[in-house]
Amino acid sequence: MTPEEQLYPLEMSLHRIRKVWGGWTGKIGEIWTISGPPHESLVLNGSLAGRSLTEVVGGYQQKLLGLDMELDPREPFPLLLKFLSTAKSHPIEVHPNDPYTVAKGLPMVGRDKIWHVLAVRPGSRIYLGFKDRVTPEKILEGIKGKYLHHLMNSISVRSGDVYTIPAGRIHGIGKGVTLFEIQNHSSLAFELLDPNKKTSEKPVEMADLEEALEVLDLDTIDPEAVSPLSVPFDNCSIDYLALTPRHFLRKLKIKGSFEIPFSGKRFVLYTGVRGTGWLRWGLSKIYAKIQPYQSVLVPAAEEDLLFETEGGLEVLETSVPHMAGGIQKEMMGVGVSKDLFAGLGGKDYQTILKSLLG
Repeated sequence: MTPEEQLYPLEMSLHRIRKVWGGWTGKIGEIWTISGPPHESLVLNGSLAGRSLTEVVGGYQQKLLGLDMELDPREPFPLLLKFLSTAKSHPIEVHPNDPYTVAKGLPMVGRDKIWHVLAVRPGSRIYLGFKDRVTPEKILEGIKGKYLHHLMNSISVRSGDVYTIPAGRIHGIGKGVTLFEIQNHSSLAFELLDPNKKTSEKPVEMADLEEALEVLDLDTIDPEAVSPLSVPFDNCSIDYLALTPRHFLRKLKIKGSFEIPFSGKRFVLYTGVRGTGWLRWGLSKIYAKIQPYQSVLVPAAEEDLLFETEGGLEVLETSVPHMAGGIQKEMMGVGVSKDLFAGLGGKDYQTILKSLLG
């Protein structure tokens, strides 16, 4: 990077990926809105246009990512954001946690994630965790007999629902669901499919299935959607949707213009959901366009951010929470109690969040 290249809000390219279960036109099943390799995002605006996400992170790591952000050498960026849409059921799968990947010497980090449901067709469902205690033998029987999803919690979902999915939890998406997914930058996923069958995407190896059973959490769970917190402002409302030690998600609903202070402790990503608008960087003349499915990466620098829209704008804000102080300060600023804020972690993370928030 040259000295004259200064950081600013970066409009990032996206990638549309075909899947056999894809629900958008042309069987597009996933839209990766920010990612490193293999589907790497490029900067679209300003002096850094054409640079890859990996290049930008490599050149500016501390200034871009923010305070106390230690990037694992196995991942190019702390987050991978994507939209998913299903015309057919998504394969049932499980992800390993980070201790497992370290112990196995795997080249990617462990993977947990958040689902934010955006749209559903009547009768649409997701599947999370086991409803009764099961054995590996029972799971294998369910895979071969094509009734594995009957062993899982079947959840009728609504637009707006948010679910946390820790590593090790079995999960799947039924047909007719469109959602936003936050995850670690990893492609480690073990699909629980019959090893004697082949999908149209790839063969399933028995070794993969054995590894999936090794990382699978066999405990029963009673999944609940996270209860969001809504805070109204002039011309805007902010819905706090989810908080885990790795991920923070909120939604901004804007009419006209809306200015928010930005502490700059950590980078944030703004991803358009509905409507279009612009994001202005402080008092400068730098604007970044906000539009559906596309992300703008805002570097960790203290500046006011001004959103402007004519027809209305809904934006998802994603970040890695600064648990050492940034989250608490913001929480107190909007008058939300620590208990309510910790509740954004749902059953999976509420206890640990209470201890981290102090």
